[in-house]
Amino acid sequence: MSDPKEPSLEDLLKRHLALRAAVAKDPRYKADAYAFVCEGVEYTCSKLGERRDISGRELVEGLCDLAVERFGFLAPRVLRHWGVRATEDFGEIVFTLVEYGLLGKSARDSKADFAGVLDLQKALRERYRMDDPTEE
Repeated sequence: MSDPKEPSLEDLLKRHLALRAAVAKDPRYKADAYAFVCEGVEYTCSKLGERRDISGRELVEGLCDLAVERFGFLAPRVLRHWGVRATEDFGEIVFTLVEYGLLGKSARDSKADFAGVLDLQKALRERYRMDDPTEE
């Protein structure tokens, strides 16, 4: 018997095709950036302890935490390589994913929710320093 949390092959294929369509529509960002944001929504909801509509600020904070957790000091470089240089880029990705049915949104959500939330590169560097166990 399969795990009920495990997505079906059909669901995986639909997600893959939707991600490809999103990249084709807005190729400023690499496919990994789109997949990372999808994963970041789940990560952020998990950190908040509930599945609910999350704000742009909450998602940006969660994405920064996930990036540092996953990539460490390379987080700023990895995101830049994917085309993500500012929090506004996360907003562009989120709304493209909404358009292709990979994420949902409420009536009050907008791209403006991601504008100037924080200095992304600086925030990633600071988070890494805070998490670095070798720093005194």
